[in-house]
Amino acid sequence: MAKPVRFSLFLQPIHSPKENPTVALERDLKLIEWLDELNFDEVFVGEHHSSGWQYIASPEIFMATAAARTKRIKLGSGVIPLSVHNPLYVAENFALLDHLTRGRVILGMGPGGGLKSDPYVLGLDPSKQSERFLQALDVIMHLLTSVEPLTIKTDWFELNNAVLQLRPYSYPHMPLALVTGANEATLERIGKHGTRWLVGGKPEQLEANWQKISAAASKAGKTADKHDVYVPVNLHLAETREQALENIREGSSHERFDFSTRVSGSPLPPIDRDAWPEHLSSRPTDIIGSPDDAIEKLGQLLAATGAGSILITIKEWANREATWKSFELFARYVMPQFQGSLRNLASAEEVAINYTLSSKG
Repeated sequence: MAKPVRFSLFLQPIHSPKENPTVALERDLKLIEWLDELNFDEVFVGEHHSSGWQYIASPEIFMATAAARTKRIKLGSGVIPLSVHNPLYVAENFALLDHLTRGRVILGMGPGGGLKSDPYVLGLDPSKQSERFLQALDVIMHLLTSVEPLTIKTDWFELNNAVLQLRPYSYPHMPLALVTGANEATLERIGKHGTRWLVGGKPEQLEANWQKISAAASKAGKTADKHDVYVPVNLHLAETREQALENIREGSSHERFDFSTRVSGSPLPPIDRDAWPEHLSSRPTDIIGSPDDAIEKLGQLLAATGAGSILITIKEWANREATWKSFELFARYVMPQFQGSLRNLASAEEVAINYTLSSKG
């Protein structure tokens, strides 16, 4: 029997700089409380340092706050840009958070954030981010898995006989996740260390990259598990596809044309602004419509990729009521189809129906 699909979410977040940030952050926290009630598995929280739209500078602080307000949902960093931080600080912070949450954290890591302006404001050379990431990652793996003191000197950090004082609460350590599209060195480390993979490339490129991960895992004496591959999607559901499109018409266009193009630097799409929602819904990783639409599209995506985890980016494309309703519809009618929780109910119903029919005869 296949493992239940893991349903996780990614909170960047993207908030208009015209909105009260205190209110926006509280809305994010309340949404996570709602996602916890709906039995989603995980939420990953981004780290950014620029743009005016994305202002969670410390995922750890936000995660600790969210953990205190929820019961079971796991909380991950999405992601810690290792090129910015001393790796000992990262390992220490997450070991502590792992204890405080009793094992509810995931350490997600990458070279940098998704904003081109982040390395600029931090005075970093973007061309060195990948090199720094790999250096820091290797140090973190040593700290999490060894009691041997580590001494290392690079051109951007130095450690002298460093040991991770507080071992993680989870054994052997908290789950780890790395983000990459097709970076060879990162794919190799995903396989070597047995981390989860936050897919950064297109779904059609996934299988070729997965083969590289699998080969690296085999070389390290491990077996790579596709259940730990996270395919990113966007999502908005309503009772009908038409209603879902109308719900996001203004918000999705605002994000794409006012943030992604003007602030983040993405190329302007050759599509009329008013037609943007219809364009989104035609893409394989944008699930916009009714629960039945979502079941069909998600089934196709999982079959095409073989992945075992879905990473839904939290969007503010619709108002609060419609957004919360979207996640409720997904949790009630879509998630169970891929988690096996309806099989016994269907079997029990069939037994009752057959008995009722036979007793009438």
